[in-house]
Formats: sequence, structure tokens, C-alpha cells
Amino acid sequence: MDVVMWLLLAAVLIPANIYAVKWHRSGRVPLWASGLFTAVLGIGLGFAAGLVLVGIGDSGQGGGFMAAFIGLVAVGNGLLLFFMGLVLVIGKQFNKKDTPV
Repeated sequence: MDVVMWLLLAAVLIPANIYAVKWHRSGRVPLWASGLFTAVLGIGLGFAAGLVLVGIGDSGQGGGFMAAFIGLVAVGNGLLLFFMGLVLVIGKQFNKKDTPV
């Protein structure tokens, strides 16, 4: 069952990170917005994984822990992207050369 968790995380987070960086470089979506979106979807991913792994009316403690871990890793990944995007935006503000001397 651990393999399912790692495959699900890899199948969701690797493409999400690739597209977040690709869209940031092309200027379509800021990195902080992609991170915020990923963090919000991570909550839903955790609940969906819990529904699949635990099932309705089942105590399934191992599945519950696994679903919580999947959700926390996805939210943590989104928050990491969000904070990296904020650092990039703040860094651009400090490096602007538009001010006359």
C-alpha cells in the first residue's frame, strides 16, 4: 500500500511542479498563484485519498494516516511554491532600476 501512496504523490506532484515552473517562465501564471492553487488542491487530494483508502464505514487507520500524509505533502509542496514565488516577486521589486538618481 505504500507503493500506491508514493505513486500517487509522484503522479500528481511532479507534473504539477513542472507545469508551475513552465507557466511561471512563460509569464502566464505567477509562481505564488500556482503554489496557492496546489496547496488548496492538496486539501482536496487528501480527502479524496482518504475516501479511497479508508472507505465509508471502515476504521482503516493505516489508510487514514496515508491519506493525511498525502494531503500534508501536497499542501507543503504548494506552500513551498507559494513562498518561493513571493521571494521572487519581492526580489524583483528590490532589483528594479526604474528609479532616477
